[in-house]
Amino acid sequence: MYDVAVIGAGPSGLNASRRLAERGLEVVVLEKKSRIGDHVICTGIIGKEAFQKFDLSKDLVLEEIQRIKMISPYSTQLNYHHHSAFANVVDRKKFDNYLAGIAQAKGVEIKLENHVFDVSVKSDCVEISTKVKSEDVKKYTAKVALVATGIDFGLNKKLGLGYPRDFLFGMQAEFEADNFDSTHIFVGNNVAPGAFAWAVPIGGRKIRAGLVAESNPKVCFQNLMKKLNLDQSKNFNRNHVQYRAIAQGLISKTSGERVLSVGEAAGQVKATSGGGIYFGMLCSEFASQVICKGFEQGSFSSKVLAEYDKLWKRAIQREILVGYYARKLCGKLSDLQIEKIFQIARSDGVIPLIKEKGNFDWHGELVLTLLKRIPLLTERKLKAIKS
Repeated sequence: MYDVAVIGAGPSGLNASRRLAERGLEVVVLEKKSRIGDHVICTGIIGKEAFQKFDLSKDLVLEEIQRIKMISPYSTQLNYHHHSAFANVVDRKKFDNYLAGIAQAKGVEIKLENHVFDVSVKSDCVEISTKVKSEDVKKYTAKVALVATGIDFGLNKKLGLGYPRDFLFGMQAEFEADNFDSTHIFVGNNVAPGAFAWAVPIGGRKIRAGLVAESNPKVCFQNLMKKLNLDQSKNFNRNHVQYRAIAQGLISKTSGERVLSVGEAAGQVKATSGGGIYFGMLCSEFASQVICKGFEQGSFSSKVLAEYDKLWKRAIQREILVGYYARKLCGKLSDLQIEKIFQIARSDGVIPLIKEKGNFDWHGELVLTLLKRIPLLTERKLKAIKS
């Protein structure tokens, strides 16, 4: 009988397990992969605030981001140069293994190749069934279970927890390419309808190029490679293109009797960028706090654990909703309308405004301020986003 079983060894699950173990609880992490960090699809961009808040090692950093070049559908450019580096690019495999090492040093057990296929809530515990590589079934029991399964929502549905109903679709690959001394962001319906595309230097001559889009990600990815002059690259293996869905929107229910969900499994994702590392780790702190309170009170009822929903939504609900509806609204713009916005931005003092109000992890205030500058949006639509 463990105190807590964490299902999933991503950043949010690993950080929660660490915090729980630090409080003296017996914690097991069950991960279906054979190696932590394998086949993770992520740009690996993490804001400086996260590095400070979670005391992350600078040895994880591949590149710092200080300059961004934003490119319109008609190749108009906006160059943004921050006064200092505001985000870091990491290798996600190395990053996840770093978090796993810290958790294990605190006493967390990590069991790989354990694919959880069922969770049953009993009166005095949670019974967890896993399949291992040999297809043998193992069972674990814990007083509480924390679901951190990312985009796999099978357990959410079985446990009566909420799950996302809206998704973006992402694709990414690594290339060897010259002349990328800053992060490039591309917008337009040809390369990323409803969202954006990117090319991020990761050291040496390598870049990560990818996109998130509301539809047709494969076609959009081919268009992006042409835009980057990478479609004929000899240094590109088409079999290494990564593809995944990205959860969008607010989830109403992330706690129940003896169970919680965290990270992308709980919809704790930035709606503007699709990034989930910082929000997931932040909310894992709330999950750990509430679980520890449950142990102090000797109760893991849905009423006790419901405090978790209140805590994390108080922290990031507005960010998720503002980003979600703003992105939906801007996703309806034509390429010509996007181009007009770029032209306005070049002469309207938008770049200084971004420097003043911009924050890599907290977009809400900046998004609302920028939307006021867009004459293509009606006052009624802006009020709807604010509310």
